[in-house]
Amino acid sequence: MFSMFRKIWWYIRANWLRYLLAITFLNLASLASIAAPKLLERGIDQIVNKTITKSSLFALGAFMLAVTVGGYIVSWLWNYLLFGASIKLEYTIRRNYFRHLLKMDSAFYEKNASGDLMTRATVDLNTVAMTAGYGILTLIDSVVYLLMIIIMMITTISLKLTLIVVIPVVFVVIGVRILGAKIHAAYAQSQIAFSAMNNLVLESITGVRVVRAYVQERAEIAKLQASGAEAYRKNNRLVRINALFDPLFRASFTIATAIAYGVGAYLIFHRQLTPGQLVSFVLYLGMLSWPMFALGDLVNIMSRGNASYDRIDNIMTQIPEVTEPAAPIPVGPGFERLECRDVTFAYPGSDFPAVENVSFCLEKGKTLGIVGKTGSGKTTIIRLLLKQYFLHKGEIAINGIDIKDVATSSVRSFFGYVPQVHILFSGTIHNNIAFGKTEATETEIINAINDAAFRKDLEMMEAGLDTVVGEQGVTLSGGQKQRLAIARALLANPEILILDDSLSAVDGATEAEILRNIKKVRARKATIIVAHRLTAVEHADEIIILENGRIVERGSHDELMRLGKWYYNQYIHQQFMQKSGEKNDDVPTDLEIRQ
Repeated sequence: MFSMFRKIWWYIRANWLRYLLAITFLNLASLASIAAPKLLERGIDQIVNKTITKSSLFALGAFMLAVTVGGYIVSWLWNYLLFGASIKLEYTIRRNYFRHLLKMDSAFYEKNASGDLMTRATVDLNTVAMTAGYGILTLIDSVVYLLMIIIMMITTISLKLTLIVVIPVVFVVIGVRILGAKIHAAYAQSQIAFSAMNNLVLESITGVRVVRAYVQERAEIAKLQASGAEAYRKNNRLVRINALFDPLFRASFTIATAIAYGVGAYLIFHRQLTPGQLVSFVLYLGMLSWPMFALGDLVNIMSRGNASYDRIDNIMTQIPEVTEPAAPIPVGPGFERLECRDVTFAYPGSDFPAVENVSFCLEKGKTLGIVGKTGSGKTTIIRLLLKQYFLHKGEIAINGIDIKDVATSSVRSFFGYVPQVHILFSGTIHNNIAFGKTEATETEIINAINDAAFRKDLEMMEAGLDTVVGEQGVTLSGGQKQRLAIARALLANPEILILDDSLSAVDGATEAEILRNIKKVRARKATIIVAHRLTAVEHADEIIILENGRIVERGSHDELMRLGKWYYNQYIHQQFMQKSGEKNDDVPTDLEIRQ
């Protein structure tokens, strides 16, 4: 149970003075509360013995007031110090957790659901923070405060009465130990169930348009109800175990109080105890209930904190497959060429390569087109260029330096990436475009908007650049999202611009305008265009055609047309479809390669 403190010892050690002061003030507050019954005892005995005077009554009242006020002051101090430390711990772990998530590679996110990661970053982290605050409070109160009270009962009232009354408390300790082990397991299971439900809710909200389009509302509700029912069962079991603590404590202390009155009356009758001592003893017994309750809370909190810390630590101890080089080699200052040499890669868990023996060279000022059937390995190549996966075989080099020997951040600084799924943030158009270049001027932003053919759309928006796009750009159309993402990449002005099927949602005329603008503004930069629509790459200096992860054709548009194979067939087919007025954004790609 107390292994939780070992797990957060690194933080306690770093903030030792704050915790030392908090514990000191907490113990002073405990001493102040313990002094009150003794003052009351003296007053009662003086009244019973008829020895009380005005001066002694005034002195007792003044001393009790001073103890009460002093107790409140030190209580405020330990509250501020202790719970302030727990908030700081929560901030520290959340910051480290977020940094860790940002440096993890794609393989990590394929294994861990977003909803589960969110649960660990919120619910589990709050539980750990509570352990560092309320957990330490319950530890001190259930040990130090408990010992203070028992010592006062033994040394200033009656050893015999204390030993007799403490017997029922032994059963509390035994019960707490048994229930503590059960709570740890039950809480871990409830968190797993909650994470599953959280992930399901996140998926349903994110994909609400698809759910409605396929009229799957009832099916989603049914899945959510099933997940909610499972979470309810797990949490209900936890509540049932937790609910046993209160009756256990109350029954034990009710019995202990009854014993105290009975035995105390007997001792008073035999002049072994005074009425004032019995009153103070009962008050101490009542005060003893909180440390015992705190003991139960301590077991509960430590069990939950242990389970939650383990869940967070499980994420924090995972390392990316793409590791940083021990001695990174700098690349630059400028860009000259990007080379892929015999690149072969298979996704984790797959026995078949997604790309195999892929080679190409992209020089400064040139454009490379990558086309092929769905699943042919186009996006995989892009992911490897961005160091999202560890390369199994072959070499990818920038300016002749293998990217394995270059820091990941340095590699990615060469690229501006517009992915297939366009990620927009729930801010303004201005903030989304300036995401990669926050210091950009409004003129630079407007130029990027013009180059991405987004100017007309922007003029129709009342708030202009201050238009809020909503979560993931929910207020924008698919084509607007694509052009906004392209504008963001153009503003960053990277050495290598990657458009990964990023023109699929715009019409042919808009596509042609964007490509003309890119060719003009990026005449001295490199560009990679991945596309299904071949008009997007016909201007490229070199085009490679992938099939089953292999390059089956390569050359310029004119060379590939003369070759008369897959590219030729596909281009003729798409031109025919376009002239026929049919939608060709997602044309069939299963035409056979002409032999």
